[in-house]
Amino acid sequence: MQNLSTEKLQELSAKWLKGTITAEELELLEEWYNREPSNVHWQAGDADVEQLRERLLYNIDIVREEDVPVRRLITTPRLLKAAAILVFVLIAALYYKTTKPVMVANNLKPKPTEAPNSNKAVLTLANGSKVVLDNAGNGLIAKQGNTQIKKTQEGKLIYNNNDQTATAAIPEINTISTPAGGKYQITLPDGSKVWLNALTALKFPTSFKGKERVVELNGEAYFEVAKNKEMPFKVKMANNTTIQVLGTHFNIMAYANESSIKATLLEGSINVQKGNLSKMMVPGQEAKITDEISLKPVNTEEAVAWMNGLFSFDQTDIRTVLRQIERWYNVDVVYEGPVPDNKITGYISRSSNLPEVVKMLELSGVKITIDGKKIKVFNN
Repeated sequence: MQNLSTEKLQELSAKWLKGTITAEELELLEEWYNREPSNVHWQAGDADVEQLRERLLYNIDIVREEDVPVRRLITTPRLLKAAAILVFVLIAALYYKTTKPVMVANNLKPKPTEAPNSNKAVLTLANGSKVVLDNAGNGLIAKQGNTQIKKTQEGKLIYNNNDQTATAAIPEINTISTPAGGKYQITLPDGSKVWLNALTALKFPTSFKGKERVVELNGEAYFEVAKNKEMPFKVKMANNTTIQVLGTHFNIMAYANESSIKATLLEGSINVQKGNLSKMMVPGQEAKITDEISLKPVNTEEAVAWMNGLFSFDQTDIRTVLRQIERWYNVDVVYEGPVPDNKITGYISRSSNLPEVVKMLELSGVKITIDGKKIKVFNN
């Protein structure tokens, strides 16, 4: 049997959380778990071990294959069986700006959480009426022209256009919006699938007519666009920004309170347009859109970690981290004094409750307190 160093254990655990672990590597991790039931490995430096044990709580969501269109954490029944054992191995790695990572693995079972982790959205029909989807029954919700709107048993919304060639009146415009802590999946009339993150609104027609398919986005969403060479798909956002595709998989982050719009391409190709500027993207690239468009290679799994139930940070500044926390936990962040320049790297389960998340973030050296619906941040 192979002994695993702390560094190797951390590497394998990180791969498992990201969904990139191989079957052979998972066997090593499972072997370690079965061989050492205490499952306590530390690389804590001068930190107090018991304090770390209390502060580094990490709840892992086992993601069902049918719910995640990108790389899965679990991909086969065999791995699923192994993960049932490893779910009790809780990993957290939060890095100081200039020091080695602090890492812990222990066999504490996940605590019950009060974190938002359910499908929540409101559908606004063309006539202004609203349907609270998390309260709506399954089956037919509404009918608009030739389009039927149905909610599935899995809590997804599907638009079925029974006659794409019908010369009906101008398609009606609907909007689906998620609240803080909400998420939702919708299948558009052309078969394109869209996953909405928290505080996101998508405006779209009940059927696509003419030479192009156009939707409007405010917030963050992952798209799997149905191919149609004769009718390009366009996503319009604020600040005269448009993304045009024929059929591809990509993520867009376009929140109003972010300093830029970001598009990450996983498959296919897209054309990013900002006014008179235009750039083509290839898989594995991220476009940062401000007054200009800049492209860079990225780890695409970081951009879509939210779909796997994770916050994912890679030397991310504390402001950016806490904006994500605001949107998911429906809280307001207040900075008491200068904004800390701490950087965060690691994964945090979106099913963790807020106090657990705060304790983990404090490992970066920033002091955070919870006061009702407010998070107060202090610069130590």
